[in-house]
Amino acid sequence: MNREEYDILIGREAAHWSVVACDGEDPQIWDDARLFEIFFGREYRHFLRRVEEHGPRVLELGCGSGGTALALAGRGLRVTGIDLSPERVRAAGREALRRGLADRTEFLSGDLNLMPLPPSSFDCVVAHDALHHILELGDLLDRVRAALVPGGRLVVMDFVGMGSVRRVVAAGLFALLPTYRSYRSKWGLRRRLLSFLTPESRKRKAFAQGSAKLLHAESPFEEISGPSIHAEIASRFRVEEYFTFCPFWYYLAPKLRLPPSWRYPLARTLHALDGAMIRIRPRSGAHILMTAHND
Repeated sequence: MNREEYDILIGREAAHWSVVACDGEDPQIWDDARLFEIFFGREYRHFLRRVEEHGPRVLELGCGSGGTALALAGRGLRVTGIDLSPERVRAAGREALRRGLADRTEFLSGDLNLMPLPPSSFDCVVAHDALHHILELGDLLDRVRAALVPGGRLVVMDFVGMGSVRRVVAAGLFALLPTYRSYRSKWGLRRRLLSFLTPESRKRKAFAQGSAKLLHAESPFEEISGPSIHAEIASRFRVEEYFTFCPFWYYLAPKLRLPPSWRYPLARTLHALDGAMIRIRPRSGAHILMTAHND
């Protein structure tokens, strides 16, 4: 893929993430605070504690509108956040001012596939749901190593994907069950099914060949990395902590159209099913949490 083609795709990615409003037809787990707490609350608090332990100078990769960065700044850390979307960076800056945290935060817009990072400047680098969007993941991690002080930590909470069987089952259940998206509208999404079912290796091959037909229509860098995140980190850092969670049901929970009296009790049941799957296969989660040491 040449630079012109890359610039078109990264522009589409930035435009996609610049729209932060909840899509009423396709809600995500982070759009509902109660659902997020049920499925991710314990792990997210653990993630924040790990970063807090290894501050005080923190760099966040893919900071979005600043939710994690501001949570860390509220705990006394000094946080620099980088995001592809200038609109989200500006939103993060406004929120920092509103909360009185502007003196502890800095937000920058840039493409993490290419952007240089200041050497030996941070005690901890953090990534929350960001690395699976990075095409040049190995190169970024090399720059992260250089940006960390000796003995610094990389703390990651990210999406690494579901296996092919689980993806087929998820797509089938989404098509059959009542969701916020109408059945007529779901039929119109059938062209996206190929991208949803395509593994990371084939998406990367498509990128290399200059083809976008296997990529997500609005977010072409969606899941361009995923299963390789653990291996890429482990090849550059000493992994101190690693576990997986939420293997399947987290995906459907926010999309099901249910009355509120059913929504959250069912979500807790689905989360229990996710937990049972992890107990049977501990490394089967679609999400990971890692802490790695920069030797």
